[in-house]
Amino acid sequence: MINESPNKGDQFKPGFCQPDCVKQDCPTSFTCPVPGPVAIAQSDFINDSLDNNLFWLQIMMEHAIFMRLGFACVNIDLIREAERYEQAYLKLLNQAKRIVSNPTEQNVRLLNQASIELTLNYVCFKTKVLDRSITGGPAKIGGYNFPLLIDHIRREALAFISRLTALQTGRKEPLALTILRDQTFWHRIMADHSKFIVHLLDPAERQFIEKANMFSRVFDDKRFEALDLKSMFEPNFPVYPILRRFTKDSLSVATKIRDFKAAALQLIAEGELLSVIPELLADHVRREAERFVQTMQRSLKELSEVK
Repeated sequence: MINESPNKGDQFKPGFCQPDCVKQDCPTSFTCPVPGPVAIAQSDFINDSLDNNLFWLQIMMEHAIFMRLGFACVNIDLIREAERYEQAYLKLLNQAKRIVSNPTEQNVRLLNQASIELTLNYVCFKTKVLDRSITGGPAKIGGYNFPLLIDHIRREALAFISRLTALQTGRKEPLALTILRDQTFWHRIMADHSKFIVHLLDPAERQFIEKANMFSRVFDDKRFEALDLKSMFEPNFPVYPILRRFTKDSLSVATKIRDFKAAALQLIAEGELLSVIPELLADHVRREAERFVQTMQRSLKELSEVK
């Protein structure tokens, strides 16, 4: 882990930006003296790019499947558009798998750019669907896609774009900011999953519903804790000791919900859980929980290297 001042070049620019203000209103030009060296998050362009593409391209493809299956049968235009994104992501995922055997900076950079461009369009499609889900009048669509679900998968698409853009541009930022942003993101994703599970379980599955509700409360609380810490660490984001403990706590709850989802997946596969959760969806949310676990394990390793 390299300790540097975050003020070098045009990388991270210290500043204050609360989550409830819009970017242009945030006083980002106002900074404070840096108390000392700040640990900067490190990345490996080729390996991190391929890792993100292999994971998120499959997730994006499956989002298209879930959206398509959730649309009302009369929404043929939306069903067909979702099918086109499903095929586009499958094609790009297969391309990424071929590149893994012989990666170069050039072909990885081209893959990243193709993923960014496709996902930018995908975000607009999800935004259109969300708008038609929460509006009134004849434009409103029916079906079984919760508005929160569409917002959820749009957030994941935006996170994918953000990560690839950072790799493409070589943008560096303080390690503490990266970790807190990851925690805020994943805690919210896990809270959403818990809420979706509650609504997709049969009402007779009282114990599973109770446990999913418990996870929803836990991850909502953890997200607000992460936002509190992010605010406290502004504007320069040094690594304070509390970050190590909070990251260990995040890993602990991430592991618990991953194991809960793995158990539910097995029961669904064996026909032993009453729900309307498809096996693919159960595996999808399990893989995202596993990604959260891996992210926190990597964060703890990076924190251990900070002097």
